[in-house]
Amino acid sequence: MSAPLTKGQKRYLSQLSARACNRQAALARGRGEVFAEGKYAGLAVSAAEAQYRHDEVARACGKAGLRCCSQDDYKLVEGHFLELLGHSGAALNAQVRALTETRRVIEYKITEACREFGFALSYANKICCSQNHGNGLDAVDEKHLWQVFYTVRNRGLARRRKNLHPMPMAA
Repeated sequence: MSAPLTKGQKRYLSQLSARACNRQAALARGRGEVFAEGKYAGLAVSAAEAQYRHDEVARACGKAGLRCCSQDDYKLVEGHFLELLGHSGAALNAQVRALTETRRVIEYKITEACREFGFALSYANKICCSQNHGNGLDAVDEKHLWQVFYTVRNRGLARRRKNLHPMPMAA
């Protein structure tokens, strides 16, 4: 379970949503149409924007609104609103980051574990190669990266315990 969105993240996504709503309404007026005929009719501007935001968040990630979203959904929703605003390059970047988030997290954790125990990153790569038939860190999926992470942690903790309690020398 990922953490919920922060207030700042919800505020930013709400601002993107309001801008996207205004853009969609302006484009509809330019075509001589009524924006979302019937759906938002009779609602105050703030209520219509809120309903639009809920609909688009549901379309982006399947959640009922920003309160239901977690950190895993943030980049998906951001990318969706950026696409609606016509910023396709930024939207693509957000979507790519959303899809690679889990891999980036485990790569960071492996790097931090190596740093914590004084191992070089090549040590983790060597562990990965020995566990995965010669495939290095770049060639394996997230599941195998988690296995490498736990191996590095366990070996680092074992080394730390050994250094704290050295074996007595035989006489």
